[in-house]
Amino acid sequence: MDINLKAIGEVRSCFKEKFGIPRQPNLVKDAPGKLVLYPAYARQEAVRFLEGFSHVWILFLFHKTGEGTPENWSPGHWSPMVRPPRLGGNKKVGVFASRSPFRPNPIGMSCVALESVELSETGPVLHLSGVDILDRTPVLDIKPYVPYSDALPEARDGFADGPPKPGLTVIFSQKAAAQIRDREGDIPALEAVIRGVLENDPRPAYTGNTAPERVYGIRLYDMDVKWQVTDTQVTVISAERV
Repeated sequence: MDINLKAIGEVRSCFKEKFGIPRQPNLVKDAPGKLVLYPAYARQEAVRFLEGFSHVWILFLFHKTGEGTPENWSPGHWSPMVRPPRLGGNKKVGVFASRSPFRPNPIGMSCVALESVELSETGPVLHLSGVDILDRTPVLDIKPYVPYSDALPEARDGFADGPPKPGLTVIFSQKAAAQIRDREGDIPALEAVIRGVLENDPRPAYTGNTAPERVYGIRLYDMDVKWQVTDTQVTVISAERV
């Protein structure tokens, strides 16, 4: 059966590359984003009463795991077994027991906070927080989060036993701290976002993380953030505007 889906909009987020994106929504609660609807769907009546919900489900396309553009996209590689980061990146589980993006149909879902609904001149814009979605990700659907149905306290969480605990302490060099202060007027909660991303250790678990002299980098907003790790401490070296 052929199924044709159309993107209804896209997420604009602070995450400009895949490396460093939180591995689940709301791990970095200050991480902002906004959902902009494409013109064919940018109608105010389509979001009427949505502002009454505190959270929404975003169904989206893992468009960087396949080929082509969001308008002309085709699935790429998928595997029946994957290595989830929660198991150290060395133990395999079935792809359907994971949230890996490398799926037969690479559809993602995130439950994120809905901060506000802006009725702009070009259509509704949803302002979000706690996002774990790459910038310019195409969105397939939006659904309200309904606590009495969606929150199931008795549910079992398999190998993902509770939320991950931040494993690293983050400090900022004088240079990085000054650079961040210079930008926080334009980018609220910039330091909190950087801290939240790095506390959760975005490095691939399977590498062993044994190179304290290595300098890592990540693109956040329009900044290139550089850091090093020694034992359980991250030192942010710089946060240059690019």
